[in-house]
Amino acid sequence: MEKNPTEDEVVQIVLDIKKSEPELGIAKLHARIKSLEPAWALSVNRLRSIMRSHSLTDVPLKGTTSLSGATIPEEFRDRLYVSETVSHLISDLSLPPLIEVFNSKQRGKGLQVSSKLPKPESIPEGAVLWTEPALVLIPPISLVGLIPTGKACSYCARPLVSMSSLIASCSTCSGRWCSTRCRKLDKLHKHIRHGKYTSEWGAIEQFAVENEWSAFYQYAYALAAVTFEDHDGGQSSKPIKEGVEGLAKIRQDIRQKADPQYKNNIFLGEELDILWQEGYKVLCKFFAHLSIPSYEEYLSGIGMVNINNLDGSIYLLQSHLNHSCEPSVDVKIVGRTAGVKVTAKRQLHPDEELTTTYVDLKKDVTFRRQKLLEGWGFWCTCSRCMREQDLTLRDDATGLSTKDNSDAKLTADAEDGSKKKKKAKSKSKQKMPEPARVRKKSVTFDDNVVQIEI
Repeated sequence: MEKNPTEDEVVQIVLDIKKSEPELGIAKLHARIKSLEPAWALSVNRLRSIMRSHSLTDVPLKGTTSLSGATIPEEFRDRLYVSETVSHLISDLSLPPLIEVFNSKQRGKGLQVSSKLPKPESIPEGAVLWTEPALVLIPPISLVGLIPTGKACSYCARPLVSMSSLIASCSTCSGRWCSTRCRKLDKLHKHIRHGKYTSEWGAIEQFAVENEWSAFYQYAYALAAVTFEDHDGGQSSKPIKEGVEGLAKIRQDIRQKADPQYKNNIFLGEELDILWQEGYKVLCKFFAHLSIPSYEEYLSGIGMVNINNLDGSIYLLQSHLNHSCEPSVDVKIVGRTAGVKVTAKRQLHPDEELTTTYVDLKKDVTFRRQKLLEGWGFWCTCSRCMREQDLTLRDDATGLSTKDNSDAKLTADAEDGSKKKKKAKSKSKQKMPEPARVRKKSVTFDDNVVQIEI
């Protein structure tokens, strides 16, 4: 009786075979798997698809280099930084039913459908997997100027235009909240709006707004949330602190090198370094009597919010989702305080990874890969990217073939014209014919100008 192997089973046997026979092509690899597992119903196409989705393809394209199983053009290779990203598992992460965390060398930390789900069963398309509020709800930088004057909610930053009795007001400052719920959830207000650090926090906001630097403000806000929750004590501080510490981190100076402008502008690195140092000084003034992060921790924090924030805020479970250009889940923000809702885009099976998208899926493979390289430091080898890459290569090859045929025709025409001229020249001694009407057309082909008769 034939068995339909899971993706994990296929990946494992491929890895085992590749350890001793790394040079096997797809056909020989498939034959080897069939000899080891004759009961498996595994086609070559499915094997190829699984290998691509798990970055196990290792045959480089012409003019490219294979790096950790991913095919990437040489011009982009030095911009990879995903291997320098650091991420830790959270010990007491609260997971929804049928969802579990995995940590692999190839994909890093991620989420998948639990293996405890019976094999014949699946999660149906459209099923709500979980909802979650933000771990740290961060006001948009464009609205921070409205909060101290009470024109926006101190917690969720919702603009306030009325003096309704439903709106809660602070008895100490001009701050207001759009609801009593927001007032209860706002743990930072008393520390940054009318505490002893008010002026220093104001300097952080001013610096972020003047430099239009959202990541700086998001990091400062997240760090303040962790610091004051820990400072105030209580059971709620541990999940926030461990959650932020467990997020993937990458130093911003390393991440910045993936920006194409970094190479093109020799002064950009120096300008950014000055900006980072100025921001660090402003940050240190606020945290001077609390816990000052090191400069390296500060750069890692800036990189952390850049690769993890969703609409400016930080979500714990959502941040565990890896990318695919054919995502298996849909993530929607249902409200500033309500947070996100994650649903299945299609039927999901046991051990199947849950993936989202980091980029605009309407764009082509070149655009998506560039954005993923700049934003997250990896070269996407998901099934869709590999299919579109193959299609592009075939189109390019077809284009070259068409050009070759066109060039061959031009060469044949030129040779035929040359023969005709020689024949005409030999006959000219006998009879002077009427000269052929010709025009000269400049055709780039081996730097020759081909004469075409009309």
